[in-house]
Formats: sequence, C-alpha cells, structure tokens
Amino acid sequence: MSTLTIAGFVLACLVAAVVGGRILAAALPAHLWSTGTQDTVKLALGLVATMAAVLLGLLVSSSKESYDHQKQQIIEMGAKVAVIDRLLGIYGEDSAPVRKELRTMVQAAVERAWPAPGESSSLAAPDPNAGASVFQLLGQLEPKTELQMELKSHLVSLALDVAERRALLVAQSADGVPAQLLGVVVAWLVVILFGFSFLAPRSHIALMALLVAAAAVCGAIFLLLELHHPFDGLVRISSDPITQALGLPKR
Repeated sequence: MSTLTIAGFVLACLVAAVVGGRILAAALPAHLWSTGTQDTVKLALGLVATMAAVLLGLLVSSSKESYDHQKQQIIEMGAKVAVIDRLLGIYGEDSAPVRKELRTMVQAAVERAWPAPGESSSLAAPDPNAGASVFQLLGQLEPKTELQMELKSHLVSLALDVAERRALLVAQSADGVPAQLLGVVVAWLVVILFGFSFLAPRSHIALMALLVAAAAVCGAIFLLLELHHPFDGLVRISSDPITQALGLPKR
C-alpha cells in the first residue's frame, strides 16, 4: 500500500472523528454535559494528546534518522566508486574491462534504486549476481609492478566495502514504520479530534480549525512514511553522488 493511500485513509478517519464529535455533541442532552464533566473530558484529552505527541515525535525522529543514515551511505558509496574508477585509471590499460564493467554495474544499480516515474524501486529485491563480474575481473588482473600490486589490493578492499554498504542499504530498505505503533498513534489522534470536536462550539470557524488540524497531523504521518522509503515517492534521496562519480545520466 502506498504512503499516499495510507495518509488518505488516516485523513478520512480524522475527518470522520471531527464530524462524529459534532453530531454526538448536538444529540447529547444538556443535563449530561455539566461543567465538571467538561473539565474531566478536557483533562483526559490532554493526557491522550501528550502521549500522542510524544509517540508521533519519536516516530518522525526515527524516520528522519533512518533517512539521513541511508543518505550518508549513498554519499560514501559515491565517493568510493569515484575512487575505484580513478585508481583503475591509474592502474593502466589492463584495467579497462574492469572500468567498463563497473560503469555497467553501477548504471544497472542506479536504474533499480531510482526507477523512472511511475515505477517502483526494486532495491529491496536486488540482483544476487550484481557485482560478481567486477570482483572476477579484479581477480584476473596481473600486477606487473609494486604500485599495481598495491592498487589491486586497495581496489579489492574498496569494492568489498561498497558491496557491504549496498547490502546494508538493501536490508534497511525492507524496514518500515511498525504498523502497531502507527495504529496506536492514529487511534489516539481519532480520540483527540473526536473529543475536541465534541467540546468545540458549533461554528464554522471551529470546524475549519479542526479540519486544518486533522490535515496537519496527517501531513506529519505522510512525512514519516515517506522518510522510511527514501527511494520512492516524493521525499527521495538524490542519485547525484552515485551518478556524478562516473558521469552517468542523472535519475
């Protein structure tokens, strides 16, 4: 299910809570709605609102931390790929097949992680053989000088590091927002807006204020969902660090 669909469903629940609160308040007999009852409801809503704010803040913070970590991984991978390409150039003409295969591999990986508009990222389902040919070609290099021996050793180390970081990105891409926590937050928000609507005066301004609040909260939920999927949707990590490393077309 897309983040936009989930956010739309949450918004519908919150709007229904606002409308339901107004309907119940209009139907409730006046003698059941004393000042003491109102104060008790306000205190209960304040407690729930505090808990919802804390949990929602933690979820957004966790999503932002995950997004920033994956963005840093992409930047570091781009830097290491650029170094690998530069060292292959220094190694000599024997490394030409490796450089060509490196560009092909990186181009394919970029196309999978940053698909064309309307397509979904396939980062979570990578090609298990991706990168194997680069390691095979690196192993076939036969150093003729001491410098080439050192370069080959360093190239293999860098290639392994890039492969490890890519595997980490794949593992992180499968991690999403815990459905249970998100469900609890949405339930609390429904209770809060229902209560606020129940207490609010019967005016169009109060209704608009509650609807704006519902949209704002839904925006926060949409943002935390987007941050957990940084290769799809509207909030995407840029492919520039990878593509610029080898002069590939920008995605």
